[in-house]
Amino acid sequence: MQDSLTKKILVIDDDAAMQKVLKINLENAGYKVLLAGSGEESLSLLDRQENLPDCILSDIKMPGMSGLDLLGLLKEKFPLIPIIMLTAHTDLETGLQAMRMGAFDYITKPVRKAEILEFLKKGLEQQKVLEENQRLKYENRKYQENLEYRVELRTRELLDAYDKLKETNLATVRVLAETIEAKDPYTRGHCHRVRFFAREIARHMGLSSYEIECLEYGALLHDIGKIGVPEELLHKAELLTPKEKLVFEDHPVIGENILKVVEFFVPCLPIVKQHHEWFNGQGYPLGLKGLDIHILARIVQVADSFDAMTTNRPYRKGLPLQEAVLELAEGKSIQFDPEIIDVFLNNQLYLLDPDLSY
Repeated sequence: MQDSLTKKILVIDDDAAMQKVLKINLENAGYKVLLAGSGEESLSLLDRQENLPDCILSDIKMPGMSGLDLLGLLKEKFPLIPIIMLTAHTDLETGLQAMRMGAFDYITKPVRKAEILEFLKKGLEQQKVLEENQRLKYENRKYQENLEYRVELRTRELLDAYDKLKETNLATVRVLAETIEAKDPYTRGHCHRVRFFAREIARHMGLSSYEIECLEYGALLHDIGKIGVPEELLHKAELLTPKEKLVFEDHPVIGENILKVVEFFVPCLPIVKQHHEWFNGQGYPLGLKGLDIHILARIVQVADSFDAMTTNRPYRKGLPLQEAVLELAEGKSIQFDPEIIDVFLNNQLYLLDPDLSY
């Protein structure tokens, strides 16, 4: 506690004799004393910052504004200043009411010097605690505000870094896709178009942004296993022999083996390995059926088949759009997931132009 010489006490009492007694006793104890003869006078005095006291002594029964009315106003305006009420010995209930309203304590008249000094000491100690609590609350609030700002700033930085990482990864995947297509000029742009149609299907199905992100990477990489397929098979104009077909049908497994060593590509593996599975179980390489085929692989399978039907290949010319649409419809529940076919056809996604998405 600071030295009492630095402490200022406001005494509010309409009794001039009581004012004089309290002033003498408090000044002899080293306090600076301010006097007010009524509640109204005290409020006027407290309007000036230099008059703000460290503690207030106020009578309860005063003409005009009562001590209790004044107490309510003082606690509202100066919540950290301890207020000690003075009450008659016969009016203890009013003193208790004052404490319920926020007074630090009350003293019954006639007051004794030792008693009032003891109450002041305790009141000033409470003021110190309240001010410290207020300081800690302020510092905590500022800390929380600063923490929230730093968290928001860091979150923005991480999101920006993640977006840049995604762009870099997508660029890397595009290079890989172009590497695949470089082996087969007939499939140039195929991976991009599959990615485009697969993404549009997924959006119409309400898939999450994370699922769509994995889908896009997987669509670009779905044929990466063709790196392991001899070029003469990729360029062959005639139907493949059964032995050659087995070699070609191994490309989903080759693709999975290439990508599984890179953690970033792990979410894409079901697409790469399962995009040639059929809904009726007659696809390859695993013979999976129905919903056992990963949803993203089922989406890519529709997009992949549509693009394969409508583009020129060594063994045939691309189909007209309406014939490709009819063939997709005929493959519903056989080669393709019926729900995905309905989304693709009913929303006429086949009319969209993939080239506009570059």
